[in-house]
Amino acid sequence: MNDSDIERIEKATGIKLPEGYTSVIKSYPKELLGTEAEDFGLLNNPESIIEENISVRENSFFGEPWPDRYFIIGINGCGDYFVINHLKSDFSVGFADHEKMECNPYAENLESFIQSYVHETQ
Repeated sequence: MNDSDIERIEKATGIKLPEGYTSVIKSYPKELLGTEAEDFGLLNNPESIIEENISVRENSFFGEPWPDRYFIIGINGCGDYFVINHLKSDFSVGFADHEKMECNPYAENLESFIQSYVHETQ
């Protein structure tokens, strides 16, 4: 992605994205390029990112209001989301679980996210 894509995402969602996240998606991790992660775990398409974030804000999260601080960066295909807290500058990832209706820490940094995601999808 480039600066124009990020501006489009921010304009469509009304959310200023933190540098920790924008630097990741502008320089997409080579370990995830060409894998399903681009369509799931770490979305690599501006339209998908916009769609997921607008949808959950407008339609709720399985009947519950979506917390404003969470920004969806990926999905698992089963109704759960990988999220960042867009109010923080670092890149740490949470996992919003629709069955437990809670969000728990998933990865403290990019390297940890890649390692965990690759391990789970093998």
